[in-house]
Amino acid sequence: MATLPSLFETFLMNIRPSDQHIEDYKEGHETLRELLRNDDTITEFYVGDFLQGSYRRWTAVRPIGGEKSDVDIVFVTDLDKDEVTPREAMEKCEPFLEEHYEGQWTRKDRAYEIDQDRIEIDLVLTASPSEAAKAALRPDGSVGGLEVGEGLDTNQSSRVAEAFGLTLDENEEEWRDEPLDIPDRRLEEWDKTHPIATIEWTLKKNDLTDGHYVNVVKAIKWWRRTQIPEPERPKGYPLEHLVGECCPDYIDSVAEGIVCTFETIEQRYANEARMNDTPTLPARGLPQIDVFARIDGDDFAAFHEAAGEAATLAREAYKEDDKSVSRDLWSDLLGDSFPEYGNGDSDDGGEKAVNLDSSSKSTSVSDQRFA
Repeated sequence: MATLPSLFETFLMNIRPSDQHIEDYKEGHETLRELLRNDDTITEFYVGDFLQGSYRRWTAVRPIGGEKSDVDIVFVTDLDKDEVTPREAMEKCEPFLEEHYEGQWTRKDRAYEIDQDRIEIDLVLTASPSEAAKAALRPDGSVGGLEVGEGLDTNQSSRVAEAFGLTLDENEEEWRDEPLDIPDRRLEEWDKTHPIATIEWTLKKNDLTDGHYVNVVKAIKWWRRTQIPEPERPKGYPLEHLVGECCPDYIDSVAEGIVCTFETIEQRYANEARMNDTPTLPARGLPQIDVFARIDGDDFAAFHEAAGEAATLAREAYKEDDKSVSRDLWSDLLGDSFPEYGNGDSDDGGEKAVNLDSSSKSTSVSDQRFA
């Protein structure tokens, strides 16, 4: 079997956000968060803010084509969901947006999108949390304080652990198990989200896979975005969640993780795909929420067919003893970002796992920053 670790290392470096992307993220989110913390129009209901999304879970890939980098900011408020409707709550943000981002913001069902030259920021508002959550989410607290650069850089897992529940004070211990309420303008109701549970789950899963899980996610996201233009869904976090459900623990390489994940998707959800139905995937920390609720059955069936074809090709690439041939097969699956094979390439070492060891509180990513 050919796992081609050095080629996968190069591939992962090719698809991660560039240094310029990371600087754009940092500048965009830090500016917005500073404005949130100091704007008079929202002071009365501001509690805290923090980053969520693929950059906080180390699963982001670089933008392609005309895409822009995107960052998600959770804006925690003191608004009472029993007294304020989702529409009313979101509209309280509009004077702030009009003052600081005139002509750049648009309404979405659950967030405001701020469209800038090189990035897009989703501002997600939440209703009033518990007192424990307020304490943990204060602007200078552990959850609110971890920045994009620290989440993407090496040697930061002690702060990651503190921020996401692996080392907690009394307030944060209670907060870790508390979901947040976010508005759904379209449905006119408050919905639940639990970004901290999702990030903590990712940390633990990555540890169980010897640091390979987040790289498996990035590889399959890249396959989805560059090789499978249709159907439109699943993509983004629902796709990441599906990979999390299907990627086995205790894998030895990214190559093995990709093969097993595609094969599990094909086998586990064959009945749903055959019936043009959609599987139910409970959210992390919120089993009553279905991550796939908005995905059409026809779309899932089409995606399942593509995943089955990918499983066959990935298995062929993985079993191929000739490393040059294996490389060509992996390139057929993952696209031109998969590097050329050289005579110096071997199966000995080279692949950089993303290890977030909560027991030692040390991050081992060798020379590679994780995204």
